[in-house]
Amino acid sequence: MKNIYLCSLMTALALSGCSTETSKEENASLNNGAYLKIGIVGEKPHIQKENIKFEALSLEQLKDTKKVSSNFDAVFITKGNLKKADDEKYVTVYDNLKIPIFFLQTTKGFLPFVTEGLSYKEASELNHSYASGYLKEKKSSYRYWEYGLNDDVVNEKNINNVYSRIFKTVEDVKREKS
Repeated sequence: MKNIYLCSLMTALALSGCSTETSKEENASLNNGAYLKIGIVGEKPHIQKENIKFEALSLEQLKDTKKVSSNFDAVFITKGNLKKADDEKYVTVYDNLKIPIFFLQTTKGFLPFVTEGLSYKEASELNHSYASGYLKEKKSSYRYWEYGLNDDVVNEKNINNVYSRIFKTVEDVKREKS
């Protein structure tokens, strides 16, 4: 009962920061800013930017949180790996990373990955969600980000726009830490 209450509370908190606007056009470039090195669990996105480097990682490699946090600016986990990434053994891994982690093409937000007792299968669907980010900052605080597609339309332009906003978030977090 306590877990259900905790999960409900966390879901309510997560949703309180989400917007219900579905038509919000943003014209952002894919990232003309800082050099970013991103670890990726799964297939690399088809993005050609000189200042963005993707390097393949496995979920097992994420367990070395100090090494991952010092070698990368962020970690992406792709759709094909979300169910594996939901394993409870990774909850502490995500909490111990000192860089943001992004769950791509998730319609269930970040909570199933960082909450013990809440599985991806059981988690509620979020409207207008395409990607979610998470960063544990202190013992009892964290930051999260939700990214949706413009008008919920899956096309190259809208997907690139989501990546652009994620890269901007990663750059902002990197700048804050320096």
